[in-house]
Amino acid sequence: MARRRLLVAMTVVGPAAAEVDGLRRALGGSGLGRIDPHVTLVPPVNVRDNEIVAVLRLVRSLAADDPVEVEIGPARTFAPRTPVVYLEVSGDTARIAVLAHRLAVPPLVPDVARPARAFVPHVTIGGRVERRRIAAALEMLADFKLAVTLSTVVLCEQDDLSPRRPWRILADVVLGSGSTVGRGGREITFVRSTILDPEAAAWAEATPGEGEIGLGATSSPADVPFVLTAYATDRPVGVVVGSVRGPTIEIRRLRIDEGRRSEGIGGQLVRALEQQATARGCSRVVFGAVADGFVEGFLSRFGYSRLAHWPGRRDTEPQVTLERRLGQ
Repeated sequence: MARRRLLVAMTVVGPAAAEVDGLRRALGGSGLGRIDPHVTLVPPVNVRDNEIVAVLRLVRSLAADDPVEVEIGPARTFAPRTPVVYLEVSGDTARIAVLAHRLAVPPLVPDVARPARAFVPHVTIGGRVERRRIAAALEMLADFKLAVTLSTVVLCEQDDLSPRRPWRILADVVLGSGSTVGRGGREITFVRSTILDPEAAAWAEATPGEGEIGLGATSSPADVPFVLTAYATDRPVGVVVGSVRGPTIEIRRLRIDEGRRSEGIGGQLVRALEQQATARGCSRVVFGAVADGFVEGFLSRFGYSRLAHWPGRRDTEPQVTLERRLGQ
């Protein structure tokens, strides 16, 4: 059976990532364009195709854990064992070790047992660095310190068809976003991410709905992707997909399991979305929907009202933008 090469990491993002990339470039840039700056939780491992869903669920299980505050720097090296220069990670490293330990189970463990190495949280800035440059880097970065919040865990897959074999993000979870409601076998768990993972994407594609709806505005490079997925017994039953633009979350896609709509999953998904919006500091949620369609009728019961209307063209249905201001 075919195997796929995966790794799991906590990514460094924003201005901190730009600073780390500058250091990577100065040391030869071996990782630039192949993978974002990160702290590895599970090093590269080969996983069978039929084990991918199990891996996705393992990564998803971390969503309820809070983000981790750490400091990265100064520079250290694994030489002479390996000619690698990295930034030391200090602070709440015990929690990072706990996350790594929770992932260290099948299928994210080698098929053949190997001697365990001590877990050393770090951010690599140079691989295969010449000895003389290692010494210079350690001296120049002896006082380098950078406060970082590690808030996203990513599952990456290596692209063997590209010349540089880059790592592509297959799935991610936003730490602190996981929540569960209900009981007695009717528990629903909500997980926030920036992309639909392959399991949720396949479910959403096969679930009837109104399609991808525009909101009458083009996307901005500053928009932050937003995905919230509802799971029952680890299977997708609802999803919203959109983006964050300033104080507004714009939703372009809503899917709810048709066979479970009578259980109130849609309402729980909308409430969870609004809670996540408030937690992000957003004060407004807008939905794109087909005029007088299921989504508009459904959302009107939760206080959403029409903000704008666009007549349909020859090949499109009329659309509306629905709005709800939070805290009112």
